[in-house]
Amino acid sequence: MYEVEMNPGFTSANAAVLYALAGNAKLTVVSKATGARFTFRIRVAKGSEGARYFVSVLTGANNEADYTYLGTVFATGGCAYAHGRKSTIAPTATSAKAFAWVWKRLAAGYLPEGIEIHHEGSCGKCGRALTVPESIASGLGPVCAGAA
Repeated sequence: MYEVEMNPGFTSANAAVLYALAGNAKLTVVSKATGARFTFRIRVAKGSEGARYFVSVLTGANNEADYTYLGTVFATGGCAYAHGRKSTIAPTATSAKAFAWVWKRLAAGYLPEGIEIHHEGSCGKCGRALTVPESIASGLGPVCAGAA
């Protein structure tokens, strides 16, 4: 039996932002120095026409359901992130500070050194498993990438 290694990590800020704002994305951010990691879910807000995205962080063992709201990314005006007033996680929490720090750099166009950003191996828009090498690299399936 052959083992195939797939590394769904992003190598550019543009690719990470495009995936994150596809509408139904999950990103894992890993510190190379400490090994600390956070998984964030970024979903388009219904009725926003892709102008607002809600960000949540994985806070439990169920990686499909245990997400807690953090804040909002606004796709217009430089892709700014704002911590949510209704978030039960303080803006000073490590997960909140990590997302704000990473997102600020991604939105400015660069992938910060010292971290890795991975997707979960499924399309950031429709959720289907990615099997085409180009799709694995971008995080978007061929159909969804053509519609983006």
